[in-house]
Amino acid sequence: MSNPSAIGIFGGTFNPIHLGHLIIANFFVSDFHLDFCYFVPNHISPFKIENDEIAPDEQRLEMISLAIKENPKFLVSTFEIEKKGISYSFETVLYFKSTFSQSKLYFLIGSDQIENFTFWKNWETILENAELVVAKRNYRKINIPTNLEPYLKKINFLDNPIIEISSSLIRQLISKNKSIDYLVPNEVRKYIFDNDIYRRKL
Repeated sequence: MSNPSAIGIFGGTFNPIHLGHLIIANFFVSDFHLDFCYFVPNHISPFKIENDEIAPDEQRLEMISLAIKENPKFLVSTFEIEKKGISYSFETVLYFKSTFSQSKLYFLIGSDQIENFTFWKNWETILENAELVVAKRNYRKINIPTNLEPYLKKINFLDNPIIEISSSLIRQLISKNKSIDYLVPNEVRKYIFDNDIYRRKL
């Protein structure tokens, strides 16, 4: 654990974590021969600051822990939650770089994010310290911004199935008292309903 050769970073709101996340993470680990994939739930996403339907940090952390507990290569990091404030990915990458100085870092994003990646705060810092891995989110052609062209050797593409499950769909189904069976792990589903999460009308 002290000197893993390859570490994956999978950030997000995970509101809630679902089977799509787990499938993508599994391909991430397999395709890039990762020792570990860290799920990193954010405290406040710079892209979702006004979203008031986000479950509390502690509940999202617990749902992640329940979802990943059977896979020894899946771990959770509380860095962004403990840091508080807006969660910026470059800070997370620098934290992992300092923690795992001898490890190769891979930072996972969705294909829907790559086109706006150069608008992220200090995006160059991410590419200077980690390789980018782009997971397919839809069937559209992936367009790489021209100012990312100097970094093409550090951009990789994940050969993953397209999973049309979203956290927002799950929240909508819950708000309408519809089943979320087979969309989230059973223990996560039980935790959501035991704790009455996402029941408010959206």
